[in-house]
Amino acid sequence: MKPLIGLTPSISDNKKLLNMNRDYMDAVQRSGALPVVLPATDDESVLSAIYDRLDGIVFTGGADLVPALYGQETLPVCGSTEPIRDALEMYLMKRCLEDGKPLLAICRGFEVLNVALGGTLYQDIETQRPDSLFHPCYDTPAAQVHAASLVPDTRLMDIMGMKEIRVNSRHHQGICEVGKGLTVSAYASDGLIEGLELPDHPFAVGIQWHPETLSSFAPEEQAIFNAFRQACEPRNIG
Repeated sequence: MKPLIGLTPSISDNKKLLNMNRDYMDAVQRSGALPVVLPATDDESVLSAIYDRLDGIVFTGGADLVPALYGQETLPVCGSTEPIRDALEMYLMKRCLEDGKPLLAICRGFEVLNVALGGTLYQDIETQRPDSLFHPCYDTPAAQVHAASLVPDTRLMDIMGMKEIRVNSRHHQGICEVGKGLTVSAYASDGLIEGLELPDHPFAVGIQWHPETLSSFAPEEQAIFNAFRQACEPRNIG
């Protein structure tokens, strides 16, 4: 049986529409798994019932997290937030971390992974790290705008098989303090953290860039989804 993979959605401002970039679904399908978009709810009884049926979860990109989740007041430079999405993703992330269910965390999801383990974020890189590269390249979603160095002896480097890659960049927030137990697996050339993973977990990999957008033409990016799918196969769980 093909693994069933949940994808967390973005929620529109009027809370009536869910948004899902098709690139996520295509990358999961190319890996040989079945993607399903999760509902926008903070009802833990509903989330628990859905969680039990999934073989893995992709935590996707989107709006900023509410800074209170990592012990900060909201600064004027913080972007829009989705509190219901924060609740559903924090619940699912913590369940995955506790149960060993495979997870792939991308961009916002990468930040959720860090915060769930007690880490903190820069609410705005340009303001709080003014010497950094320009990371919010939203108008060129597939452009590989800067280099990322992969850390030896990490799962991410093993998957991608390269010491350095070129990545796209669609974020204005980033990792500040690293969450408990996480290992850094990639850095941008300005020193900003681009990859995190939990070594003792069956598959808990987070990346700041958007491999789903690159995966149709960059085999090393599709390899991330392929490795995730392999970890999600029912025989590899439990």
